[in-house]
Amino acid sequence: MSAFESSHWYAQDGSPFYTIVGANGIERPVTLRDARKVHAVPSVTTVLQVVPKPQLEAWKVRQAVMAALTLPRVDGEDSDALLARIDADGRAQAKAAAEEGTRIHDAIECHFKGQPVPAPYRLHVEGTLARIAELFPGVTDWRAEDYFCHASGYGGKIDLHSPSTGIVIDYKGKDGDFTDGKKLAYDQHYQLAAYQKGMRLLANVCANIFVSRTHPGLVAHNVWTVEQVAEGWNVFSAALDLWKVLKKYDPAVKA
Repeated sequence: MSAFESSHWYAQDGSPFYTIVGANGIERPVTLRDARKVHAVPSVTTVLQVVPKPQLEAWKVRQAVMAALTLPRVDGEDSDALLARIDADGRAQAKAAAEEGTRIHDAIECHFKGQPVPAPYRLHVEGTLARIAELFPGVTDWRAEDYFCHASGYGGKIDLHSPSTGIVIDYKGKDGDFTDGKKLAYDQHYQLAAYQKGMRLLANVCANIFVSRTHPGLVAHNVWTVEQVAEGWNVFSAALDLWKVLKKYDPAVKA
């Protein structure tokens, strides 16, 4: 598991099982050992940790390189100490980006749940809503943050979906204004397909909305075809089988 990744788990009824109170009385993240005891299932993103993500790894390397180029060397500091500081700085950059992405995500969720949208993220939300309306006009039954547990042994929480159409949407935070020509869509259809199957939705297109962290209101998107979503499910299903073998744990729902 990468240093920037964590595992999430769900109970057999689909409810989140993210943390547990340890023997010392302090709350901590659930581990595989904890999950085995209650037959909890891994999240979609936890399963997909077994699939190589070259774009993500390249981004992490870039953060480390940038830290190495910008961090001044401290007098008397040896190479090991410098490497430790570079690693810490790279992690801090990744953590900051993830936390800002979470705040944007939560703001969008507030809108769909009828809650006030935090003022700093109103433009992010407005841009996202406008793009969704443009892509899927007439769809009005959007539901946010529903949980599930699939019989094959995985669970998850969906950013947004339409029960009547089967369309699933996932938000991704990105830096920049999307004018650099970089490809945005790589393998996100694995995740979207798993969500669509997990919620037992109709087969339909799915979409990623890329929300700029640095330019409020700017968004980009990618719509995955029905055929691409089906291909994504084949990959995810294979990844789930591999995950079970590697972890020596099959949490498929018991009859």
